[in-house]
Amino acid sequence: MNLDYVKNQRGLPFVKRGMRVELSYQGKTKQGLITGGNQSGNLQIKFDGEKKTQNCHPRWAMTYFADDGRVIESFPE
Repeated sequence: MNLDYVKNQRGLPFVKRGMRVELSYQGKTKQGLITGGNQSGNLQIKFDGEKKTQNCHPRWAMTYFADDGRVIESFPE
């Protein structure tokens, strides 16, 4: 499924495939790339060093980065 659904459902117009993100929760941090969206309005993310993509809520413990490394948006745990 394309990311337009996630953008509209979750109010995140800046989200795009290949965007760098960081998931931070319970003192742990994982970085990866957005690979797509799903019918639940969540993101599919391929985290660095992992083989499979994971289903992640786009507004929970997530930080989004611009191509130049600037933080675009950050949501707390």
